[in-house]
Order: sequence, then C-alpha cells, then structure tokens
Amino acid sequence: MTETFSDYVDCTPLLDDREALNRFYDEHGYVYLRGALDRELVRTAAEQMLEGLIALGHAAPGTTLDTLDIESFEAVDEVAMHDYVKYDDLWNHPSALKVWEKVFGEPVFVFKSTTIRYYPSAAGSADPSFLTPLHQDGYYIGPNKDFRTAWIPLLPTTRGIGGVAVADGSHKKGPREHVATENHRRFGHPMRGIPAEEFGADEQLLFSPMEPGDVIIFHAFMCHKSIPNVSVNPAGMRMSMDTRIQPASSHRGFNALTPWADSAKDPSKGLVAKLSGTPATTE
Repeated sequence: MTETFSDYVDCTPLLDDREALNRFYDEHGYVYLRGALDRELVRTAAEQMLEGLIALGHAAPGTTLDTLDIESFEAVDEVAMHDYVKYDDLWNHPSALKVWEKVFGEPVFVFKSTTIRYYPSAAGSADPSFLTPLHQDGYYIGPNKDFRTAWIPLLPTTRGIGGVAVADGSHKKGPREHVATENHRRFGHPMRGIPAEEFGADEQLLFSPMEPGDVIIFHAFMCHKSIPNVSVNPAGMRMSMDTRIQPASSHRGFNALTPWADSAKDPSKGLVAKLSGTPATTE
C-alpha cells in the first residue's frame, strides 16, 4: 500500500523569533529550515562521498554527481567511506554553528558520530532491508535525551528518491517500546522498531522533497523512519547525512564523543548495540 504524507512546515521565517520557534518545536517536535546551510559546503560533502565511491570501486572514474549510480548500498565498505567524507567541516563550520545555536538558543556540541547514506534506486524490488523502521533515536542514544537529530540531503530529494519521514508531535508521548523486526536488518542483526500498535492513527507522517542546504532537526523522541528510494525515469541516488546536536553544557556520552567508524568496530557498545537494542556497555 502506498503511504501518503503531509509536508513539513518551513520554519525558516521563525529562525530569528526565539519564542515562536520554541513554540513550534515544543508542539511539533521538529524544525525544518530551507536553505539554511551553505550550499557549497553541502556540495563539497557530496563530492567527497562520490570520491569515496569511486576510490572503493563502486563507481567508474569520471562519474559525476549527475551520473552517479551504484549497484548496492550494502556492498560498500561503510567504515572505509568515512575516511572520505569530512562531515565535521560542515557540521562545525561557523555558518552552521550559527544555525544550530539559533535553533537551540544556546551554545551547542555536535556529535562526533555521523551517519552517511548513499542509496541507489530500488524500484521494482522489495523495500531494502537496511532501511530503518519507525523508531526514536532516543531509544538508541543516551544517557541524556536533550540532543536533537539533524538530517540533510546532499543531493535533491523527491518523493521517489525518499528521505526521512517524521510523525508530527509524536515526541510528546515520550519513549516507545521497540521490538526486533526481521524485515529490517543490519550487519546480520534484526533492527528494532516501534510496533504498529504503539503508533497512533492520529500521528501524521510528514515528508517533503528537500534541496541541498535544507535541514530538518527533530526531537530525540520523534518517531521517524526511512522512505525508500524507488525513483524511476530517471532513477536518482539518495545521498544524505545525519548527526546529533546537544547543548554544549550537557553530558557527553559515548555516541557524542565517538566517531561512527570507531563505534562500528565495537559490537559491545557501538553500532550493532545501538541498532539491535543490546544495552550499551558505555553510553
């Protein structure tokens, strides 16, 4: 069954109105900003991701972002890809920090852990099992829950190319139960997601096409999920990044201080622990 979505609300006009921005965030659990980030910085990150895919043999030399296509996301050495994408240069650029601090209303700390995504079209096939089911980042990440997730596209997205869908206002119900689902697996482990009975019929899913420079920032308990890339005529690549941001004054846990590639190497408290729901040795 094809899902239907309402659009994100563009909060860019509220960026300089602290009270109005806070009211919107408290009610809806997210802030969507159009063109808030430097497009050249975003383009640089996209070019670096392309460089990695070429260097690792998943795209031919001479491939451009306009012609990029790969056979499989899962075939790429995800840890090796992190050597190519200098995402901290974007997240911590003075222009980006200015945006984060306007959203939070105070100095911030950007997590060392960033997730990078490079999904080719899966049109005509079953939904890729590696996509994340409906979940809350606050289930995986702690110990403090005052962080917010920042998600950006590196290339334009459409409803066909997919991205991230958020459930309007779902953060207000707090943490939900997460259970293992065999339909979504990473590194051989079933991923945990929110059961259908835990998600209310009144919780509307939002999803909008995005352009490089756009960002959606949402609450640790916002229910959200991946929308698959099923683009055709033409088929496009979904390239995106997401990280977490917290107040600079807050406690910094394992995921805040540990780069993604390092945490992926430690099954006791890294990526597998987060995805499978295994209690982390160190948060």
